[in-house]
Amino acid sequence: MEQMIKITAHSGAEHTADNSLDFVRYALELAVDALEVDVRRRADGVLALGHDAADGQSPTLEEVLGLVAAHPSMCINCDLKMPGLEREVAALAQQAGLVGRLIFSGTVDAAVCAADPLLHEQAEIYLNIEEYVPDLYVSYRNIPDFELQAAAKITAVCKQYGVRTVNINHVLVTRRLVQTLAQEGVGLSAWTVNEASELRWFLANGVRNITTREPSLALALRGEAIQV
Repeated sequence: MEQMIKITAHSGAEHTADNSLDFVRYALELAVDALEVDVRRRADGVLALGHDAADGQSPTLEEVLGLVAAHPSMCINCDLKMPGLEREVAALAQQAGLVGRLIFSGTVDAAVCAADPLLHEQAEIYLNIEEYVPDLYVSYRNIPDFELQAAAKITAVCKQYGVRTVNINHVLVTRRLVQTLAQEGVGLSAWTVNEASELRWFLANGVRNITTREPSLALALRGEAIQV
């Protein structure tokens, strides 16, 4: 039986503020599979939410994990915006009781995660393809069949480090890329898919996860697809 495609609420979904407690609380009331937040270290050393910066007004990761912990079916995707945060984020998630409900994306070191038993057990990785394929956006436009070259490169990394899912900007995804990765046992997570026509396409083409700023629409369309 095929697994249902996961829906992740992108930070700031449905007109909430990015990386805010309002967004977190809103997403927790939806029937999404996960919510996504950006994580970085503040000047005082505390891990907090923020895409380009975080200050004393930014929600701390610890308080956000506490909110998520109260919803047993919800996972949290921590999009790491700085290197070297994996172990500290995983430790906070473990303290909050989120074993098996943590996802890493962004600036993730797959080698570190594979070598650390806690990280390997604690977190699933959505490996951002641009971290491992140089000049991704330019090459996609200029090099014939570059999607196949990119798939081969990222598949090799996934197999080396035991990663199951590749994370990629939805504008770069083709049916051939999805199928090529699937043939190697690698799933695809697409971000940020917001339009109804694009959501329908991704739901019809067997990706593993869709990250969207329109989670209510995505959930409705997923429900329609299941009924067909």
